[in-house]
Amino acid sequence: MKYMGENNLELFFQFLNFNGHQMNPCSKNEIAKIMQLSKEKNLPQNYVKFMEQAGNGIDFFKGSSYTLDEISKLKSWAIALLKENDSNENIDDNNFVFLMHQGYQFYFFNLNEGDNPPVYFYLEGDNLEMFIKKYESFSGFLIEYYNETY
Repeated sequence: MKYMGENNLELFFQFLNFNGHQMNPCSKNEIAKIMQLSKEKNLPQNYVKFMEQAGNGIDFFKGSSYTLDEISKLKSWAIALLKENDSNENIDDNNFVFLMHQGYQFYFFNLNEGDNPPVYFYLEGDNLEMFIKKYESFSGFLIEYYNETY
């Protein structure tokens, strides 16, 4: 069942719960560990809310790396993928890679673009001159990704 509500994380989480989607949250200690990865910059509020609800697993991200046990590796994996593909793009301290799918694509946001930042995307083999802004907001990313899956 697709989510047809407004672009609001609280309502989206209620929808997921009501429709029986298993969400495994991160604890406060786990959230603190994730915060350390942002190099003293604040993580976006909506990303933190998502991790509090489903940071240790949710069904529509099967095949993707985003959980606490992998999050610390995502940035280095993304950098390696860019290097393997001779990309002119690079990932810096302002970029936070939050999801990689099966090793050939990744998603990130910039830490200076607010609490619901746009989401950027890289796909191996696209040979683009720059990263693609794929979603206007992190909450929009979650909702659209879910809707593409169901």
